[in-house]
Amino acid sequence: MKTTHILIALGLALLAQTTIVPAIAGGGAPVDLVLIVVVFAALPRGPIAGLWTGTLAGLLQDALSGGIVGVSGLAKTVVGVLAGVGGSRFILGTIWHRMTVLIAASFLHSFCYIGVYSLISSGSPVSTMRMVAIQAVVNATVGVSALAVVRLSPGVFERLRHGRNPMGRRRWIMS
Repeated sequence: MKTTHILIALGLALLAQTTIVPAIAGGGAPVDLVLIVVVFAALPRGPIAGLWTGTLAGLLQDALSGGIVGVSGLAKTVVGVLAGVGGSRFILGTIWHRMTVLIAASFLHSFCYIGVYSLISSGSPVSTMRMVAIQAVVNATVGVSALAVVRLSPGVFERLRHGRNPMGRRRWIMS
């Protein structure tokens, strides 16, 4: 992923996370699109890209969501660096590997986020292990699905452009 692609994906994820997801999911959003972008940016590019992407993403998400600025930034930075280290040390190319990394990243992010909030204020977010597990599975499913769509879409457009139109006139002429 190029830096411009990461910034575009991060902007779209922030836009969707702060506007569309709360409207659909109500109060508690079961998916963290920004975390998915941080992990997918850190896996192929390493821990430095994970550090900067996590820091920028977390600070912007905190500023847009109205929470304490820096908590999500710290949690996403830790996740981004560790995902980058894992991506640089291991071959994580299959869907199952990426799903496992997203689930582990979601658990680590929740642990850091709730831990920092409990140290800072008495009004820490209440979260159960069940809610964290649901969010981890949803993050992994959405992340792998989005990655599949992004990887397959250029081929689909190319086939549509060079292939025959399924609704073309020749298909419906009976001879």
